[in-house]
Amino acid sequence: MTLPIYELKISENLQDDAEVNFVALVDAPAIKKDFIAFKDEFIEPKKGEKKDEYISRCIEYQINEGKDSEQAAAICYSTWENKFNGELNIYGYVPKHFDMCVMAVEMFEHLVEMQVGIEEQGMIRSAAQIADNVFGIEKNVINQNSATIEDYKQALILVDDFKDLMHEIDELIGMIHDVSYMDGHLEKIKSYVPQSQINFQTYTDYPKQASENAKIALRWAEENGWGSCGTSVGKARANQLANGEALSEDTIARMSAFERHRQNSQKELGDGCGRLMWLAWGGDAGVEWASRKLEQIRKNKFQKFSIVNEEQRIISGLLMVADELIYRNNDKFGEHYVKFSADTIKQIAIKFSKKKYQSNVNLMHDSNQRVEGVTMFESFIVDRQRGILPMAEFKDVADGSWFGSFYVENDEVWKGIKDGQYKGFSVEGLFDYEQPKSAEENALETIQKLLNQI
Repeated sequence: MTLPIYELKISENLQDDAEVNFVALVDAPAIKKDFIAFKDEFIEPKKGEKKDEYISRCIEYQINEGKDSEQAAAICYSTWENKFNGELNIYGYVPKHFDMCVMAVEMFEHLVEMQVGIEEQGMIRSAAQIADNVFGIEKNVINQNSATIEDYKQALILVDDFKDLMHEIDELIGMIHDVSYMDGHLEKIKSYVPQSQINFQTYTDYPKQASENAKIALRWAEENGWGSCGTSVGKARANQLANGEALSEDTIARMSAFERHRQNSQKELGDGCGRLMWLAWGGDAGVEWASRKLEQIRKNKFQKFSIVNEEQRIISGLLMVADELIYRNNDKFGEHYVKFSADTIKQIAIKFSKKKYQSNVNLMHDSNQRVEGVTMFESFIVDRQRGILPMAEFKDVADGSWFGSFYVENDEVWKGIKDGQYKGFSVEGLFDYEQPKSAEENALETIQKLLNQI
């Protein structure tokens, strides 16, 4: 006979009597296991010991002490996490996921022990938060045993930001920290992404002068050394451009963002780092190309439609992409990314239909060019678990992305489509900016999503 299982809970209401208000030391505990705190039987992780090594050593020890395998595992994992996620305070920031990386713990312990100024403390705290976000992504994909290309892209951006910030910190405090260990965490996340998603589009059509500029930087550095100039990211970028290698959209976005360093670009080589790193990133030709290319990609990517049936005048395509990072730069927020979650896209699609906007179509986002005779008659949101798949041209798009099909009666618009004048969809509207969530809030949200899947 299978017995029912009940979960014991307490209320968050402070006026409710359901709570734990005492811990008693007893001689016959109900869980049938003696506590071991008074015996000092917890073994601590050794300096430089990896998580898997410690857990294996700890479990073996606890089993030899009479614990069953489940209790031994619980003790060891708890000891490991408590060691790295509660005891380390990085100038006011307490990491949530540093149990994923002993090397990060050791590096930040060293940084905290140093006597640094207020500015440096803030930068170190920010670097810790960035690293913690990477480790949080890694922990999440390991727990789910899967990752999306968006997880990898987000981690890639964070790791680059981390390396750049640590380089600035090292310049200020006069030290060099090896942060190459972050590449291992990035590769770990990437290993969970389906291979079909990893093969995303790359571009090689940057100007020859961008490659020549990078070669100038590399030749100068070979003769004179990099000195304190540049991070590993910038040096890698110079080699990519010099060798004519393909660039991803994320790399192009970073080249475009390098525009902010233009004020230092006209100095002579050897006069600081400005001119050298400007050339390493492709110089005027590379940065200006990246800005143009990024705008082109963002306009065209995932927005092209297909003429599904020329006789019936049906066009179909992607309207919105779930969790796609979209680069933005404005006066209010500066450089940043925006994205639409799957839940938000669903709400947008429902509201769109409820308000009967299926015939609200204009040309080139011009409110004066609203057209008649173009009507959405089909709309669906990708949900592979329910068997709702994306169009074949967009097979790798994330769940929660929105597709639509339109019937085109308008002869002039149809001619523009066939002539290639109009190539894709672009939604428009008014959207609220939600403040970025803290690492703790993101962790709680991830936990909630996992719980909802149970």
